[in-house]
Amino acid sequence: MRYREFRPQPRLSRFIECFWTLQADTSPLPQTERILPDGCVELIVNFGESFLQHEADRESIQPQNFLVGQMTGPILISPTGVVDLIGIRFHPGGTVPFLQIPLHEITNQVVELSGLCPRLERKLLEASIELTTLEERVAAIEGVLISDVMKSKYESWALSLAAKQIECRGIISVDQLAQEAGVSARQLERRFLNEVGIGPKLLSRILRFQQVFRAVENCEVAWAPVAVECGYYDQAHLIRDFNQFAHQTPAVLFSQQSSLTKSFTRKDRRSDFYNT
Repeated sequence: MRYREFRPQPRLSRFIECFWTLQADTSPLPQTERILPDGCVELIVNFGESFLQHEADRESIQPQNFLVGQMTGPILISPTGVVDLIGIRFHPGGTVPFLQIPLHEITNQVVELSGLCPRLERKLLEASIELTTLEERVAAIEGVLISDVMKSKYESWALSLAAKQIECRGIISVDQLAQEAGVSARQLERRFLNEVGIGPKLLSRILRFQQVFRAVENCEVAWAPVAVECGYYDQAHLIRDFNQFAHQTPAVLFSQQSSLTKSFTRKDRRSDFYNT
């Protein structure tokens, strides 16, 4: 599969980490891909065939256009035909100007966009569906979101605090975040659930988990020193997070991960939206 990323224009960079595209021709033996939690909500516009989503006891066809809420475990997917997707990867808290919904209500869910926000789906498709190149489609979708953000009266309360967590790679206490925000830990939790989809402590754990992919890239795999480098108390805590977020041990995941799984980790992602 061919995966590419496009940086958003400055007016959107506070809210959107990137636009990404995924393309592939029909494959006779489609591979099942494991997509891991990364702390982001994503909106997918699909110009190709739908994907199949694999769960423990069943399989289902994903909607054509949809929103992926915050994930606390992996999503297993495989293509059913031609792959032609554009994704919008929002910073934690970055959906607020575009989707005024309590995000905790769609955590661990793939939600059809037409039922959640039909107006936004219609505008995105009207702007892009007749275009032929990826660059044209991304630019058209970006134009719709710029128009929306300029008209929006909403601002995410949690956006700058989530940015701080990313800046610190998840190694920052909830008490420190609450103190910086001037609220109680309980208020912080409630607002994060509404605007980010998960609480600040869980977001920190996911960000710390994602740091492992960068650490392994930079050194020989030895799980005890990798755990310490990424802020884990010990190797057992690292393995616990992999069992929760990937449903695999680190050794198994890194021996089997595909190029697409690697593309959707934070290994090579450099987020500077807290400076915009």
